[in-house]
Amino acid sequence: MKKAILAACLLAGGVVLILLPDPSAQPGAPKPPVEESADPAAAIEIFQQAFWVRPAAEDKILQALRRESTGSDGISQWQWFIVVEPSQALIRRLRIDNVFDLSPANAPPSISAAPTWFSFVPSDVEVFSTRQGNLTLLFSKSSNRLLATDHGNGFAPPAQ
Repeated sequence: MKKAILAACLLAGGVVLILLPDPSAQPGAPKPPVEESADPAAAIEIFQQAFWVRPAAEDKILQALRRESTGSDGISQWQWFIVVEPSQALIRRLRIDNVFDLSPANAPPSISAAPTWFSFVPSDVEVFSTRQGNLTLLFSKSSNRLLATDHGNGFAPPAQ
């Protein structure tokens, strides 16, 4: 009998926990940033989000980071950074095929909240960006390195 009562209490408690709203999901409650950089699977996912293609065997991902957060207004925000030693196929995709309709930029934009490993000498990079300026690619002139970053807003919470 005691076991049945205990089981019923545990079941009721579980149901209450399931039905209670997640406090971090409440509008206006900012989520802490989610950073992914050490996990190789996350780096591949960031590469795919960045370049809209899976990395080739010759593409070497050196560093990758994605941050996601929700602002006080309830709108999600994201930002990613990646450093790659690109394959010739990736260089062709980005520079010759120009799949993102990139234009040369005179100078690198100011990049906010970049990780320390996302560094470059401005005179050593060729800079390309979209018209909106969110997606930025920096090709090193002195090494086979490509630095890329993008940021934007996700979805607002549904209307109540």
